Amino acid sequence: MKISRYMFCILLALSLVITGCTKNKSIDPISRTEFLMDTVMTVKIYDKPDEKILDKVFLRLEEIEKRMSATLEESDVNKINENAGIKPVSINEDTFFVISEAKYFAEISSGAYEPTIGPLVDLWNIKAEEKERDFIPTAEDIEKTKVYINYNNLELLDNNQVYLKEQGMKINLGGIVKGYATDEVRRILSENGVNSAIIDLGGNVFAHGTKLEETPWKIGIQDPFEHTGNFLGVIEAENKSIVTSGDYERFFTYKGKKYHHILDTKTGYPGDNEITGVSIISDKSIDGDGLSTTLFVLGVDKGIELVNSLEGIQAIFVTKNRDVYIPASLNDKFNLNNGNKHFNIKEY
Repeated sequence: MKISRYMFCILLALSLVITGCTKNKSIDPISRTEFLMDTVMTVKIYDKPDEKILDKVFLRLEEIEKRMSATLEESDVNKINENAGIKPVSINEDTFFVISEAKYFAEISSGAYEPTIGPLVDLWNIKAEEKERDFIPTAEDIEKTKVYINYNNLELLDNNQVYLKEQGMKINLGGIVKGYATDEVRRILSENGVNSAIIDLGGNVFAHGTKLEETPWKIGIQDPFEHTGNFLGVIEAENKSIVTSGDYERFFTYKGKKYHHILDTKTGYPGDNEITGVSIISDKSIDGDGLSTTLFVLGVDKGIELVNSLEGIQAIFVTKNRDVYIPASLNDKFNLNNGNKHFNIKEY
């Protein structure tokens, strides 16, 4: 996957707001960028220029990809999928944890988040580089595929064993694995004494600690109606994850209609409601990753209801008619950019 529009926004936002933040001019930040998990991943450290820390970070990211990719032959996920309807599979503890979290989000959202979405992802096969198509899956193919999607047929057993009860089922962790990876990067940074860093794993951003002058980071959120680099607003954050899902990130057009990559397993088609983008602010990125997809599919009303039932979760919803729903707790941390008066702020 090439760099998404949202990721470009984040990278540009960081270049704008981080410049000049260094308190001690003798400290030069270090960063590394690699292509993993089908996306571009960047980690930038400001207070401890030790390349060995970045070595540890990217070795861990490679390990997570090898275990949790749905396409690598020897991955835990692929082994589970190959044995669907045949037998349980023993997997690594970290993969088991991520699958457990994925099933949790499925349960609290009644399937708006779906870890067994794999067959539908394969059917649509939406790629970042394509912008137009001359076909979409037939209604018949979609209905046949939906039969294999049911998180209730995903069994989590003792000793890190996972079993898909029906042949043809497939797990896909694409909607949550980058969140887990982000949390793992943050853990490694903390264990190695890093207190000022930005983690950007394909648009999953974590503001680790503060700037060197001990002020919050400022992260730009893409205006979904404008080209990359035009920000809806800026959010102040420290030790927080910011994850966004939007219908502008990866999509193609067919007969003049846009089809994006956030699939609704209830219909079998890309989610189609009033939302064009949703951002989750949370302590853990795995929560933000799972919930950004979930809330996009649920829509504003059901999404707000779910958010209000959870502790430590804040969400910004942007609708197609330019309403921006924010919680009262973000009033002093999120500001619309100047000139964005065509958006209507609504507090919940």
